[in-house]
Amino acid sequence: MTHRLFFAFDLDEPCRRAVQRLVDELVRRIDPRGPAPGGRVKWVERENLHLTVSFLGSTPEQRLDAIRAALEAPFSSQTFGLRFDRLGAFPERGAPRVIWIGDSRGTTPAEAVQRELAERLKAVDVPAETRPFRAHLTLGRFREPGGREDAQAIREVAVAAIGPLLIDHLTLYESHLSSRGPSYDALVRVALK
Repeated sequence: MTHRLFFAFDLDEPCRRAVQRLVDELVRRIDPRGPAPGGRVKWVERENLHLTVSFLGSTPEQRLDAIRAALEAPFSSQTFGLRFDRLGAFPERGAPRVIWIGDSRGTTPAEAVQRELAERLKAVDVPAETRPFRAHLTLGRFREPGGREDAQAIREVAVAAIGPLLIDHLTLYESHLSSRGPSYDALVRVALK
């Protein structure tokens, strides 16, 4: 048996509400059909909003105990705050595929948590994600690459700062995929210092 696993920072309810208002504005500007069938963007459901720190993907059952053991001690990384105030798209140039929001001040504390997590996983022979870490909150993914007008519309949306969001723990989630979309179960929460 395998588990589809990822680590993430959780959002509190005020942050979720504020992000949802931003998503509603984006829907009005670039995806009038919204989450309905035929919409241009697959929007992340409000209850599924999270900031991914590391995606492990399909993980064998026997590795789960080792991962849990690596998380038993609190992290030495400090509790910190994030403020979401920078809206963007990946790739940064060309046809947008992913719409995201991040912290324009930089994410050095989040990067410290990600590095500590990678070291703990390495110590129990669990391969870490190879993509560079870019702390961001995914809002939606274009079903087909967006056009120039979409990139322009994203740039034109005014973003009022959301937060600060206190990050005081890291959560290991298991993702379950279905025709209705993904659902996530929290398996372990580990405190930051």
